[in-house]
Amino acid sequence: MTIGLLVLATGCTAVTQRTSVNVGYYNVGGASFSELDRQIALHGPQVPGVGRAIAATSVRMTPSIRFGPVNGACRVTSARVRVQANVTLPRFADRNAATKKLKGAIDNIEAYARLHEAVHVSIADKFAEGAEKEIAALPPAPDCDILRERITVTYNRIMKEHEAAQLEFDAQEQQRFAQRS
Repeated sequence: MTIGLLVLATGCTAVTQRTSVNVGYYNVGGASFSELDRQIALHGPQVPGVGRAIAATSVRMTPSIRFGPVNGACRVTSARVRVQANVTLPRFADRNAATKKLKGAIDNIEAYARLHEAVHVSIADKFAEGAEKEIAALPPAPDCDILRERITVTYNRIMKEHEAAQLEFDAQEQQRFAQRS
């Protein structure tokens, strides 16, 4: 978790060798909670199925799987899955105009947004690593067309599981916030 926070604090870097993160910002301002809410609703990143959000992470996973005939069977010879995460975070422009209480809230929002998006990146990295291991461990096939199909089925299943894990994390966070309200 700490690594993820450092990654998001530095801008563009790698979480692991397979994962790189680009961080972008949008500006919001205001001298009251309602003004901040309005600015986030106007300028926050658009999240499909949700609308505007305080922060967002889009993830693209790119597999690089090599396989071929080895000792009379088709085998996976290497499996890499690269993760490119693009994170959008708020940047509060009018801190000087804010009250002490509002500044504290801004600090909390910024910290939470960084942490939340770092978890999304971590989930993606975990699933990429799992895909690499699972695909590399596929048993040899009598021919490469059969192995290609096994690789495709395995990768697609893991990507569906990844998407479900991302959605589950957001649902748990929404539930946690609802319980606090």
